[in-house]
Amino acid sequence: MNLIIRDAVEADLPAIVEIYNATVPTRMVTAELEPTTVEARLPWFREHSPEQYPFWVAESEGRVIGWLDFKKFLPRSAYRGTAEISVYVDEEFRRRRVAQGLLEHAIGRAPSLGITALIGLVFGHNEPSLKLFERLGFERWGFLPGIARFDSVERDLAVMGLHCPAREHGDAWRTGGYSESLSLMHTLMEYRHQPIHAELLKIRDKYSMLHLDVLILVYHFAKICAGDILEVGAFLGGATIAAAFGVRDSGQQKKLIAIEPGGSVKHKRLGTRNVLRDLGRNLAKHGVSEMVTVIKGYSFDPATVSAVQQALGPDEVDLFILDADAAKRRDIECYRDTFANSCWMVIDDYYGADSNEKITPSRADVDALVQAGCLEPLGFYGWSTWVGRWRGVAAGVIG
Repeated sequence: MNLIIRDAVEADLPAIVEIYNATVPTRMVTAELEPTTVEARLPWFREHSPEQYPFWVAESEGRVIGWLDFKKFLPRSAYRGTAEISVYVDEEFRRRRVAQGLLEHAIGRAPSLGITALIGLVFGHNEPSLKLFERLGFERWGFLPGIARFDSVERDLAVMGLHCPAREHGDAWRTGGYSESLSLMHTLMEYRHQPIHAELLKIRDKYSMLHLDVLILVYHFAKICAGDILEVGAFLGGATIAAAFGVRDSGQQKKLIAIEPGGSVKHKRLGTRNVLRDLGRNLAKHGVSEMVTVIKGYSFDPATVSAVQQALGPDEVDLFILDADAAKRRDIECYRDTFANSCWMVIDDYYGADSNEKITPSRADVDALVQAGCLEPLGFYGWSTWVGRWRGVAAGVIG
């Protein structure tokens, strides 16, 4: 089964509620005695935030088959590092490791969310769930006898808990980031069996110097991210089109802004006398022109920075694609104030031949930001592309 774990969006709420309501009659999972509605659950859904208390869905073949959410355990400040998690799976897909995959993802991501302890409240007679939590390292931290009453039957409640390792700056891959890296690799394998793989292969051959795996991840991030997308160095539009396809398939309204100064490029496969002209033609050919705001100019020019800020308005960037010159830190500093704290980062030219004058300074910039705790590394893809997340808001100002 192809399983994708992504941020939930409001369009998923009917499926989420349907899965939830199916558990009500079982008297095994939820303390609700009557089914709920999408309208009633909308305020609850909107209380979640990707940066602290995310809401994820498990998706297979375009269908939501399970979900997991984080919520505040108790309101007092001393409990801010503790979160309660709940997990639900479509009854048709139970016993197929969907819940386990969601919980493993939560355990892996917890440190990056500032969460040091996870709590699960499980009814004492729900043996399958208790065994699953125990298998993943949770311990029984509390037991409340007979506090729930279902149809005149008293039921116990077990408090399952797990301490999560604290994340240190520059050491993300040792904790939750490691799990998320494996998840991204698994996601790539899943996409290789989907139609978008062949679609992006054609885009890569015609318009991009990036590896196909990188374009697939750009598509994936654009599809699952909650905010807007900013690309520096659109060139002929390979990554731009991949991101636009991701936005298209997400069913959400997201701004996609691409910065390109233009000019000409000599290349045996992708040579062009007029970058901006060919970029516009390629976007139009694939029907995504109206989805993309192309800003002509150098990324570091104050006029370009201002144009990006104006185009974004109050929105945040949740996917940043950087494929321009060697000055990675400069471009990140130009736009860091627009990044969401968990913004996906795709940065090219991290690795390559020593003769490539872009590689050494690019890698030095990225490594310095990782060491400072501003970037969280999640892997290296294709020929030379670094992939990770932005953590600069939590780490403070870039030194």
